[in-house]
Amino acid sequence: MSSIDGFCFSYNSMASGFYQAKRFASTIESVAKSLRDKSYLRPHKPYTPPADVEQKLNSIFESQLGSNSAQISNGRIKFKVLSACFKEFNHGIPNSRLHEITTTDDIRSFYVQEIDARVPLEKFKSIELPPNVSIQYEYHRFHPETDTMFGGVSAFPRRSTVVTGLSYKKKYAGYKSKPLWH
Repeated sequence: MSSIDGFCFSYNSMASGFYQAKRFASTIESVAKSLRDKSYLRPHKPYTPPADVEQKLNSIFESQLGSNSAQISNGRIKFKVLSACFKEFNHGIPNSRLHEITTTDDIRSFYVQEIDARVPLEKFKSIELPPNVSIQYEYHRFHPETDTMFGGVSAFPRRSTVVTGLSYKKKYAGYKSKPLWH
């Protein structure tokens, strides 16, 4: 135990506080990692950089900053450069990443990177799968009147199939199962 100006504290409480702060930081890091891994769930617009992206960025940097590589510390200059980039590429930097942009190299690395907004299942459609893997993209919904393979008997007897979505009601027919005494 120590005392400074009449306040008593123990080294154990300080160590415990440090542990709590470290644990909290690791929680924030794990949340950030989770968001990064699940970025496909965010509403990003797809972006494919043009072939001459380097030349366009260099001309923007020359016109706005006077040089191709510079530190951007002034907020007004940063706004002018980023708005010129948005007008040129019709693709803006999200608000959550604006604080990371401090140099022209940061801007260049953002606009060179392609953004694929497809969900992982959609990405599987564009690649060749191994012969032992099969993905059924359109699922089949059981209906006793049309599926006669097992005599219209469902794997889940006495359970109705309710289709709730408006678009799926047009695509899939639901049915109401009959009670046991019918």
